[in-house]
Amino acid sequence: MKTLRNGLSTIVFAFAIFVLASVAAPAQQLPPALQSAIGHWQVINDDGKPWGHVDTYLVNGKLFGKVTELRPGRHPGDVCEKCSGELKNQLILGMAIIRNFKPDGNVWTGGTVVDPENGKEYKGKIWTLGPDKLSMRGYIGFSLLGRTQTWTRLP
Repeated sequence: MKTLRNGLSTIVFAFAIFVLASVAAPAQQLPPALQSAIGHWQVINDDGKPWGHVDTYLVNGKLFGKVTELRPGRHPGDVCEKCSGELKNQLILGMAIIRNFKPDGNVWTGGTVVDPENGKEYKGKIWTLGPDKLSMRGYIGFSLLGRTQTWTRLP
């Protein structure tokens, strides 16, 4: 009986390890181009000037990004007055402005980007240009009707 119990506990243990490995595996299987989108970024505005910092991170295999340093002229207590829904009057510092991007080949797609300056939410596409540049295209409707920014990785 003791041998049967030991054998059964070994099988249960092996199964638990298999399940944990299966759950953890998707995050480890990202291609380098997708993995390099995760990090600490210097936002560069449309005029080519530094415009705050954003940290990108994974939640359940999806890419998110939050404001970790405000643009020049903003203050820690500033809120997104022009945002709608759950983001209305939320603090900009710490706000998740990049949400729910899914891997699609070597790019992140299907998510949304909020611009705290005007409160608008855009569809988007995110990709990397080498290990230290992140490009993001935000658009309404079609990708042709939008704008692209390229950010620089911070240490």
